[in-house]
Amino acid sequence: MEEQEDKRHSEDHLGPAREYWWNEDYLELLARRLNLEYCQSLVDIGCGKGMMGFKFSKYLPAGARVYGVDFEAEYIEEAQQRAQSIYLHNPIDYKFLVGNASDIPLPDNLADITLCQTLLIHVKDPQRVIEEMIRITKPGGWVVALEPNNLVPNLMFDRYGETDFDVESTLEVLEVKLRIEKGKKRLGEGFNSLGDVIPDLFVKAGLRDTKVWISDKALSIIPPYDSAETMLRVEQMISWIESEAMGYQYQDNLNYFMAGGGDKDKFDAYWQKLLYNKFNLKQRLQNGEYISAGGSLIYIVAGRKPRQSELE
Repeated sequence: MEEQEDKRHSEDHLGPAREYWWNEDYLELLARRLNLEYCQSLVDIGCGKGMMGFKFSKYLPAGARVYGVDFEAEYIEEAQQRAQSIYLHNPIDYKFLVGNASDIPLPDNLADITLCQTLLIHVKDPQRVIEEMIRITKPGGWVVALEPNNLVPNLMFDRYGETDFDVESTLEVLEVKLRIEKGKKRLGEGFNSLGDVIPDLFVKAGLRDTKVWISDKALSIIPPYDSAETMLRVEQMISWIESEAMGYQYQDNLNYFMAGGGDKDKFDAYWQKLLYNKFNLKQRLQNGEYISAGGSLIYIVAGRKPRQSELE
């Protein structure tokens, strides 16, 4: 189930708009905080098409090696092809492997820094994945998770008129969202708002000096849609609506809702409102009228693997 969920997640997310998930100057700041200029090896678990490895590689010293591991062979192949073209401009040694995050196909104590992005929210046993990330990290090296709280946007507003909200109707929607989240976890398909509790998982795993930061990137859509980033984001949202992806799949959401303690009649009433809102959203996007600040909550949590002397 974990592998199937990871595939659905990747298919929904790994479009061109993903390249704009981070502000470049913020990545530069993270690179300084994590001392990437001194790292000889970086591993990205659940790497997809290699985006984070490529982005961080520009801050690594010449001759450093970047590893990427992902369950999807097609994404690993794309990452390898991209690495061949990037190498001419960035002399970093890239190596991409097909593998499972719960059993990483890399040796112990390999990496100066091991990271993952929006991976732990989709796995049944995030503690197991974190332990594997620790295993392949050198003593004294960093384990880093970039993970969101995806419930937060449900209490965000796009337009000023929405601030005159009906409390009861809002609570009904929140109940549905919470039960879907709860049911998804009960079915062993991860917890979409895991970002808040990564420090707890890191401490339980024995990591030291845990540090927590928050991304400064807002995924805004503001008319006119005249930048490549905004146009890609609009295109992606329309694609999600038309393909019933990213929260628009009826049967999956019904299954999660009922597993979370809900009943079908209540879900169907919610779904009818969702279909109406989806139609209106698509029209506003196509007419260039949709506006959103694009707020999100993405944590960057870093913990250091203790050295042997610290364990004695």
